[in-house]
Amino acid sequence: MTRDWDIIREILTKLEENLSPSNILQLSDFSSEQRESISYHSELLIEAGLVDGEMIKSMGRDIPEFLITRLTWNGHEFLDTIKNETVWKKTKKSFTNSGISMSFDIIKSVATDTAISLVKSTLGS
Repeated sequence: MTRDWDIIREILTKLEENLSPSNILQLSDFSSEQRESISYHSELLIEAGLVDGEMIKSMGRDIPEFLITRLTWNGHEFLDTIKNETVWKKTKKSFTNSGISMSFDIIKSVATDTAISLVKSTLGS
């Protein structure tokens, strides 16, 4: 399975909004069509240290369950750079136009630069 940055953004955003009464994000919080991909990307986010949580792998279950309790500091920082829809679209377009693969550090850098440009244009600087 390939890494999908839109799914990563969706998980981080949903966790930040966290409307769940238990304050735990889990597989059942997502549509059944997305569950395999959501589970895979949740494991990546846990491995990367962007979220606190754990994977629950059990026999006879095709898709591992997860319990994510919160965004880490780095998770908040990363989400803050990609949360704005305009910034996100421009960031993705930059990668599409250049043909460069999206990686964590480069996304954060491009999104930050994009956000700074938008702020400057909004403020008339």
